[in-house]
Amino acid sequence: MMPIVETRGLSKTYGSGENAVRALLPCDIRFERGSFTAVVGRSGSGKSTLMHLLGGLDRPTEGDVFIEGHSLHSGSDKARTVFRRRRIGFVFQSYNLMPELTARQNILLPLSLDRRPVDEAYFKEVTELLGLENRLSHYALELSGGQQQRVAIARALITKPAIILADEPTGNLDGKSGAEVLELLHASRRLFDQTLIMVTHDRTIAEGADRIITLEDGAIVQDTAEREGEK
Repeated sequence: MMPIVETRGLSKTYGSGENAVRALLPCDIRFERGSFTAVVGRSGSGKSTLMHLLGGLDRPTEGDVFIEGHSLHSGSDKARTVFRRRRIGFVFQSYNLMPELTARQNILLPLSLDRRPVDEAYFKEVTELLGLENRLSHYALELSGGQQQRVAIARALITKPAIILADEPTGNLDGKSGAEVLELLHASRRLFDQTLIMVTHDRTIAEGADRIITLEDGAIVQDTAEREGEK
């Protein structure tokens, strides 16, 4: 079975010559559909670099990312942006909401940018799952941190993406709100059959994943999928 995401010789180097920094060494990784993978490592280990390359937010120095067999980095920047918007949902530590927009408008922003119609039934399903049905007319500054992150998750889900990339999604939340956000990500993954790849420094969160990839100095030093014979 074809993996939903696959990297082939993927690497990233910043700068050149004596100033070159090898942020990610060449790696080949396969992510199966519907799986939950946690990417862990100390600050500067390369985990955010990997996430940005998987999501098309940065271009690799070498190699490529294939999503459902589609090369993410071989086309133009515009083509990559459109593909990313349609097939990948992002949840970051910073909520990145537009303060001048209501919660509903923030959630629907990816569809507006793509000039796509709103599936109101799906919108209702997502916002009810996230407990936002009574907050849709509120602006970002009128919402708590947990509510803002729920809006960010709804925005990531609204395009019906196959993949959710989450970079420290609970980093700015208290323990209770963070636990709720994690449960919501798990629920959406199960409900919508999505693949979740999450960067986290929290080992407790990582232990709840199907698979843990550990990075150190830009290299994969442990992959539980290999240990369990899944690759």
